[in-house]
Amino acid sequence: MSPRLALLACLFASGVGCQRTSPEEAAPPLPRVRVVPVAPGQAVRGLRVAGLLAAPPGREVRLSPRVPGRLSLLRVAEGDRVRAGEVLAQVDPLDATAELQQAEAALREASSALDAAKEKRARTDVLAEHGVAARQDAEQDRSAEAAARATEARARSALELARRGVGRTSLQAPFDGVVTAIGVRQGEMVEGANPPVLQVSATDPLELRAYVTQQEAAAVQPGQRATLTVVGLDGAREGEVAAVSPAVDPQSGNVLIRLRFANPRGELRLGATAKAHLVLASLGSALAVPSSALLPREDGGLAVARLGDGRVHRVPVQVVSEDEGVAVVQGPLAVGEPVVVEGGYSLPDDAGVEVLR
Repeated sequence: MSPRLALLACLFASGVGCQRTSPEEAAPPLPRVRVVPVAPGQAVRGLRVAGLLAAPPGREVRLSPRVPGRLSLLRVAEGDRVRAGEVLAQVDPLDATAELQQAEAALREASSALDAAKEKRARTDVLAEHGVAARQDAEQDRSAEAAARATEARARSALELARRGVGRTSLQAPFDGVVTAIGVRQGEMVEGANPPVLQVSATDPLELRAYVTQQEAAAVQPGQRATLTVVGLDGAREGEVAAVSPAVDPQSGNVLIRLRFANPRGELRLGATAKAHLVLASLGSALAVPSSALLPREDGGLAVARLGDGRVHRVPVQVVSEDEGVAVVQGPLAVGEPVVVEGGYSLPDDAGVEVLR
C-alpha cells in the first residue's frame, strides 16, 4: 500500500472511532424523580394518645324488668339498632294484668260505695233540717261518706300502681342506640337485675377513653381540638376533649381523658382501638410536605431535595409534627417550590434529574 493510501485509511479509522465515543451517546441517562409542591401548614404542639371507643357516661345502660316472671318476648338481638321508647322485651304480663283487673274492680266498688254514701248523707241532712232525723244520724252519715271517699282514693292509687306494674313488664329503649349484650333468652325466668336482660349503648357521639401521664394531663383542657384515626377506616374524624379526670388512677398513676367524636353514620364501633392527636397549642405558620420527601442527613437531621433548573439541592428542615403521611416542617423553603418525593433518597446534592410527569 502506498503511503498516501495508508494515511487516508488511518484518518478514516480515526473518524469512525470518534463517532462511536461521542459525549452525547456516552452520557448515562438522568435519574428519574417525582416532585410535589410545598404546601402551607400549621405548626402545633400536640399529644398522641390511644385508647378504646366507648359510649359517653350515662349513655350505656343495662335493662331488667322491675317485676319477676318469664321472659315471654325478646324482639332484638345483639347489634340491632333501636329507637328511644321502642319495646325491646317483655315479661309475661298475665299476673300483672290480673292485678290490674282486680284493682279496676276494686275502684268500681269503691266508687259505687262513695256514691251511695253521698246520697245517704244528703237525705239525712234534709231530714235533720226538718227535725225528722237526729243530728247524730247526720254526723254518722258524714263520717261514713268520708270513709268511703278515703276507700275510693286508696282504690284509685292501687289502680295506678297496677297500671305501672303492667308497664314494668316491658323494657323500652331509653335512647337511640344499639343492643350490645343479651343476658337472658326468651322463655327464661327473670328475677331481679342480675343478670340484666339486655344492654343498650348510644353510638353518637362516641368517646375515646385514654390515659396520659400527670405531666401531659396538665396541658390538656376541655374543648381542645382532636383528630381520631381508626385502623380500617379511611380519613380522620374531628372532635374535641370532653373532660379530664380530676383524679389520678391509683393503679397506673395516670390520668383519664375523654375525647368526643360525632358518629352519625355509625362507622365508629364501640370497643374499637383508636388513636388520636390532640392540638395543645399553635406554634405559628409552617410548611407541609409528604413524609416521603424527608431525607436523612449525615448529622442525624433531616432534609428535603428541592428541585431547581433541573437539579436537586438538599435543604435542611426541622420536622414539627408528622401525621397521616404528611410532615409539617420549618426551613428555607417557600410554598409552591417542588420537592422530590420519589427517587431522591440516594441522589447527591446538585445532581441533575429528569422529572416524571
